[in-house]
Amino acid sequence: MSKLFVANWKSNKTLEEVRQWMDDFKVELNDDQEIVIAPPYPFLSLVADKIKDLPGVSLAVQNLSSFPAGSYTGEVCVRNLEGLGVKYAIVGHSERRRYLKESHQDVANKVSQALNNGITPIVCIDQDYMEDQAQLIESDLLSQCVVAYEPLVAIGTGENAPVKEVAKVVKEIKEVFGEVPVLYGGSVSPDNVILYLEITDGVLVGGASLDVGVFAELIKSN
Repeated sequence: MSKLFVANWKSNKTLEEVRQWMDDFKVELNDDQEIVIAPPYPFLSLVADKIKDLPGVSLAVQNLSSFPAGSYTGEVCVRNLEGLGVKYAIVGHSERRRYLKESHQDVANKVSQALNNGITPIVCIDQDYMEDQAQLIESDLLSQCVVAYEPLVAIGTGENAPVKEVAKVVKEIKEVFGEVPVLYGGSVSPDNVILYLEITDGVLVGGASLDVGVFAELIKSN
């Protein structure tokens, strides 16, 4: 499969900053590369429009409601996303687990909502709760996920995890989830990305994706 480069902008950027980033994003992709952009919800339509003529570039959401359409004020469900061309949904990010108290069951419900509606979930896990999370996801859905290994010590700290340790966890993930694509996330930069791409199927990029020049350099490293 293609190497995935997922740009997770988190809760950053204004409308004008997103427009400028997209206008400046000019990278020639290899056939084995796929770029995934996950903007905040208000900018989904803009990004969707900007990438419609960019081969190899896909759209993702940073989160997804664990409920279907209905009386769930403030939630964004899969039906709300119809027509936008959303291909991926990041679910269970460590920041949501930490600050918003998302449970393993919440994440499992989001996986079901995504896959039952044609969206591929990128399930974020740390080694400590990998098996607990997998047990709550329907067995027939496990192999349809993309899994992102994000060690808590590396998220937003500037301290990336040792490559040998990541390689070990990637093997464990595939034993639990099956032969799924596995990404690494945690202080990824142009200086270290090539090391992780040698042992994974791609990277989940936070801070380094906010600057379009840095993100483009990161992609070109492959």
